[in-house]
Amino acid sequence: MLLEGKRLVSLILDAIGCARKVIFSMNRITLKQLVALMKLKVIVFVILNGLLLFIAAYGLWGAFWIWQPGAEPPQWAPLFGSQSYLQSIKNRGFDATLVYGFLTYRVDIWINEAQKLGVVRFDWTQFSLILLAFFDSWTLIHFLRSRKIGKFPNVKS
Repeated sequence: MLLEGKRLVSLILDAIGCARKVIFSMNRITLKQLVALMKLKVIVFVILNGLLLFIAAYGLWGAFWIWQPGAEPPQWAPLFGSQSYLQSIKNRGFDATLVYGFLTYRVDIWINEAQKLGVVRFDWTQFSLILLAFFDSWTLIHFLRSRKIGKFPNVKS
């Protein structure tokens, strides 16, 4: 009877040892997957932030020329950011001011002390900065909520 008890204890200890090995290897795999997922999320976060900041910078200072389809004779049309557009008007010798609205801007020209209102244009800078603030806030809130719930374990080095 004593021999059977020792054998039973030995079997139980062997089973616990095997279970520990399985749990440890599962934790290692899960931790590796979690780190890979975190790296992917960080990479996506950095790329989207960079793209939105690039759009914001282009909305201010960008300028390039595109072919204007259907124009007779064929010609190139400029796509300016708000500051580049203001500068191009000032380079022509006009006194101009830049007026911002919500997601819009216009360049007013002053001729003989009379103001000529410019055309209202969509402001990509404001749009991308609002989108950037929304995306970063959403990411931060999601991260804080997931830490509070316990999805991300506290890994000590």
